[in-house]
Amino acid sequence: MEITEIKIFKTNLKAPVLAHANIILDNCFIIRGITLLEGTHGRFISMPSRRLKNRDNNAKISYRDVCHPLNQEVRQNLTEKIFEAYDEFIKIQ
Repeated sequence: MEITEIKIFKTNLKAPVLAHANIILDNCFIIRGITLLEGTHGRFISMPSRRLKNRDNNAKISYRDVCHPLNQEVRQNLTEKIFEAYDEFIKIQ
């Protein structure tokens, strides 16, 4: 799998959200809505997710990723490439 394009988008949200990204894989599959975050243990990405319906109004709100890497190696590769693009984006702003 090759990341063939990464687009970074500014956000008006405050910390910890740094930006949002869309990536294209192998020129044939796009993932939109990746969130770039700065946490207490460093920078990380959050994959697009959707809110799950709560059957109990007192239950904690929960989310499920719409798509996500299946192993740590792929997640690390995505994170590195996306933050490289983010760092370049910040340089030209």
